[in-house]
Amino acid sequence: MYEVNHIGVVVKNLDKSLDFYTQVLECTMEDSFENDRGKFAFLQAGRQIIELIQYHGDSEPGRGAGHVDHIAFTVADIDAETAKLRRKNVTLLFDEPRITTSGKKILFFTGPDGERLEFVQKL
Repeated sequence: MYEVNHIGVVVKNLDKSLDFYTQVLECTMEDSFENDRGKFAFLQAGRQIIELIQYHGDSEPGRGAGHVDHIAFTVADIDAETAKLRRKNVTLLFDEPRITTSGKKILFFTGPDGERLEFVQKL
């Protein structure tokens, strides 16, 4: 069984959402970054992490605000897990795992109904 790493939620305005999640829900900011696709913030919510995602413009059509964007699972060996996904003919959204600016190795893939899922390995 995999442990849930985080749940990503698309938001319209990251600053407004950060205010709500930190002030109203008392989550604490763990990490944030911005790239060409959007702005991202990771919030500690008890023992779980919520990732708030504000995409730039229409960079991710069909994934609108207020919807869960993806569920991420922690793995110890992302390369072995990637090979396992390939053996099971799972659709990968990246050809190979990628390393993030915050020092994690990630891989996105889809579930049977097209839901976005992610594996995360801390480096």
